[in-house]
Amino acid sequence: MALSASRIAALAVMSMAVLLHAYEQVANSTPPSIGWFLWSMLPYGVCLLFLLRSRSGVPGATGAGVALVWDAITHYEVFVHPTSSTAALALIFVPLWSALLFSPIAMLIAWLVVRKRPRVSAASAK
Repeated sequence: MALSASRIAALAVMSMAVLLHAYEQVANSTPPSIGWFLWSMLPYGVCLLFLLRSRSGVPGATGAGVALVWDAITHYEVFVHPTSSTAALALIFVPLWSALLFSPIAMLIAWLVVRKRPRVSAASAK
């Protein structure tokens, strides 16, 4: 796997997700739960699999970015400004929705865009 800018971006987004979810476990759980941490990392596992199997890192970075945005919104809604007593249920369902719906759709759209993009060869770029 060559480390292109898009692959580095995908790994950076996944690293930010690890930090966010580790913070949630350490700061808000007594004791921290490795199971809940792994559950929250499920969408990033899907994106990592796609990143490893794809020629381009753009779809993996896009899927991970979408998952991180949803996780940041969820973090805000659950830990910073909860509006209901059932806000914490989002911690159960958002990783599932991200892994099965949001990230795969984002990766599919990014893959279609990358696939339709004209290829520039080194000889024609001169």
